[in-house]
Amino acid sequence: MLTHWPARGLLLAGAALTLTAAAPPTPSAPPPSSAASATADPEAVVAEEFVVHGHLPGPAWWKVSRGESKVFVLGIPGALPKGLAWDQSVLARRLQGANELIGRPQVTAGLGDLFGLGRLRTSTPMENDLSPALRERLAATEVRLGRDPGHYRHWSAAIAGLILVGDFRKGENLQASEPGATIEQLARRQGVHVVPAGSYKAGVLLKAIAPNLHAIGETCVTDALDEIDAGAEGVRAAAAGWAAGDPRAALTGGRGYEKCVNALPEGADLARQAMGDTAAAIERALAKPGHSIALVNLRTLLASDGVLQQLRAHGYTVTTPESD
Repeated sequence: MLTHWPARGLLLAGAALTLTAAAPPTPSAPPPSSAASATADPEAVVAEEFVVHGHLPGPAWWKVSRGESKVFVLGIPGALPKGLAWDQSVLARRLQGANELIGRPQVTAGLGDLFGLGRLRTSTPMENDLSPALRERLAATEVRLGRDPGHYRHWSAAIAGLILVGDFRKGENLQASEPGATIEQLARRQGVHVVPAGSYKAGVLLKAIAPNLHAIGETCVTDALDEIDAGAEGVRAAAAGWAAGDPRAALTGGRGYEKCVNALPEGADLARQAMGDTAAAIERALAKPGHSIALVNLRTLLASDGVLQQLRAHGYTVTTPESD
């Protein structure tokens, strides 16, 4: 039997196998639009023409159409603070009569994939691979998070960074499964079929990324500690912007774990694959009469050469939130 985890922004197999895939990356601030940055990190640069404030109640929606067929696309953040209220009236209206809801990508893993955990653990304390200054920061953060000294030491540094961020978000009541889980549940209650935008085997992803995890270990721990030191207010402000239909505000706040993973060629390739698979899922929905709904991580949706740019390049009409 397969176990399923959400893979927002293409969480890698390490995330799934350590059972921390419920802590996906948070939205991030628009970075400098350099060609080198875009090459290294497929989600680093946003396509500004799509970053438009919505005029309908609640979060911003984009629309992709060809003829009479259309897909309403809701860009979603990486996490929402527990208890954040957002207007669901437009969602409820569009779920009525929808052919399907294209949900979050998934990573699937069988029991055999659990043997891959050995690739993510280390026999020597991972702090040995960190600079003295970073070891000090990590030790101080363990205290802040209420963890015993050396709590993360038996994981590789890259995976320790992921677990650190997950522990921090959990302590701050930042729900990584939201709003996706609520939306998918509402769809099922209304009899709308939910299909994932893509499905990825944990073993394949782990095999692709594991050999180079050591190379990004210090970077990932640094990114994790930077996010923790910045606090949760940035994430809460970004979530409030999302709920108010302001994508630019929703793209503020610290970037998450995908930033360091995307620094690897294999990680960047997997991010591009997720973009392409999501665009393809929307294209398949547009082959049917009527309308469907798609949930897409905001940065995956709005990135340069991301989902919306790919669909426009394929000849589909993309309508931005201010005119929908």
